[in-house]
Amino acid sequence: MLITSLYDDIDFKCHFRLTRSSVEILMCRVKPFYISLNSPVGRPSVDYIKATLMTVWYLSNTETFHQIEHRFDLSRGLACRTIHKFIGVLSKLLKDFVIWPKGSLKLVSTINDFKSLRFNYMPNTIGCIDGCHIRIHAPKGKRSDYTNRKMFQSIVLLAICNAHLEFTYIFSGWPGSFHDTRVFENSSLEHTLINFSAFPLLENLIVPYKATHILSEKEKLFKSRVLEAKSIELISLTVTSACILHNLALQNNDWIEINNDCNTVLTEFTEENNQECRISLAINQRNRVDKKNELADSTYQLFNTEKLSSFVAGFMKIKFAGQEEQLFVAFPLGY
Repeated sequence: MLITSLYDDIDFKCHFRLTRSSVEILMCRVKPFYISLNSPVGRPSVDYIKATLMTVWYLSNTETFHQIEHRFDLSRGLACRTIHKFIGVLSKLLKDFVIWPKGSLKLVSTINDFKSLRFNYMPNTIGCIDGCHIRIHAPKGKRSDYTNRKMFQSIVLLAICNAHLEFTYIFSGWPGSFHDTRVFENSSLEHTLINFSAFPLLENLIVPYKATHILSEKEKLFKSRVLEAKSIELISLTVTSACILHNLALQNNDWIEINNDCNTVLTEFTEENNQECRISLAINQRNRVDKKNELADSTYQLFNTEKLSSFVAGFMKIKFAGQEEQLFVAFPLGY
């Protein structure tokens, strides 16, 4: 029996980031595709229920396969292969969960959703676009290709969301060294969007003005309105799977109300601990400053006692604040 059957609803949501009902929906959608990949010969495949729970746990936490093998009572290799298999199956359901608005009725509904967000809305908007760098371990020999402008290795996720924060389009897998514009040019976007100035100005793509100091009042107003609205294949599939789970949670109103009393106690406990931590850090910082000043005074007195051209250097043990430390010092001859 899986230990997850002993979790109450709140514990389950805390560990898996999804409610039981959402996970059950995911199981039903994935089951036929997962079972179809099972081989009639060789070692039996992991049950789709355990595979679903294990994969969602893997995507929701920062645990290694070594930790997962003990948690789900599987060998490390089998756990790794099962998760990779499930991610491949889940990515095939992309069109079922990440849906681009098509048809006049859907487009009008999407535009009205953005219109209802605020008074000073951008007319005829059906999505907001931006790029995101997902940190990865780059393949050997291609580290520079995946090094982005922030000097870490990544792949680019280009995503569009609607007014309800649901992904309506995702495009992932390009090396982090590529600019968002290059990724956009190789995507299949064909509609009018609001985005940041990293993308080019096209007939179906609205970007804000870039040079603020030479803009008219009308252009500055327009820019402010726009800004307000604002292995690698496996990694790409993993990112895709995470986006699918995100939409699954939103589409099923996946949230649990936490008791206010519990929140109050937790907040008070956290604030008290933070206060103690700040006091402790301040004391340590004050001790370090006092130590530095004491050493500076000693050094100044030492070297200004008399002007001598010859010195003897060596290590000296001193005690400060009850702790013994070894310092490198220089003494004038005859000191």
